[in-house]
Amino acid sequence: MVRTIISGLALTLLITTGSVQAGGHSKGGHKQIGQYSGFEGNEAELGTAVAEAIAKVGGKDPKYDFSGRELEVGLATSKMIKTFNSNSAYQHEMNDALVKMTLEFMQHAKKEGRLEEIAREDAMTQFPMLNRVGKVIQKNGKKELALVAITDQTACFFQLVGQVEREPGMLTYHAPYGHVLEQTRRMGMHDLTEQEIHEKWTTPHIEVWSEIMGVDIQISDWQEDGMVTIYMPEITEVIASTN
Repeated sequence: MVRTIISGLALTLLITTGSVQAGGHSKGGHKQIGQYSGFEGNEAELGTAVAEAIAKVGGKDPKYDFSGRELEVGLATSKMIKTFNSNSAYQHEMNDALVKMTLEFMQHAKKEGRLEEIAREDAMTQFPMLNRVGKVIQKNGKKELALVAITDQTACFFQLVGQVEREPGMLTYHAPYGHVLEQTRRMGMHDLTEQEIHEKWTTPHIEVWSEIMGVDIQISDWQEDGMVTIYMPEITEVIASTN
């Protein structure tokens, strides 16, 4: 389904590029300064085309109906185009700004000698939401909700990471910081390492969240390929024993 939607969006963008008069920003063949989608001033029309493609592929499900929000859809799509075409220094990804801001926060914490301590403090900001989830789990016994609460339920996760592989009681993804960190370390902006981030930032977050909800959630040790697995042993071990 998702792959079909993406294909539909790509086709729509190609069609729209030909039918919408996009604004140009470079003159005389000189290198363009700044990032532009080419749809400046035409975002609503772009959004209409993209929204129609989503609705067509997604069917009657209300979550695919963006009627009345065409300008928002167009602005979001325009940002995607600008981001994908931002590659003069390095290829930017959709999470680039979020990753940079998080790296800056972590770098400051490291300079203070409090990276893991601040990671745990930061994780506690989710206490109100996760405490409610914990109470729901106590009532209905559905412990798998704990994993959803810290991943698919929150934009803090799904706007940060890329592709996610899901299995019962676990999910696996590529650590999101390495792509940008490679560039910022080269430029002297940060001296963090991916392993350091995993062990002193990501892992403490999982430990705190697990404790808040009263559910055992584990995270894999750092691997050089950058793959991270968050899992619930109570579920994964049962599945493994039946295979």
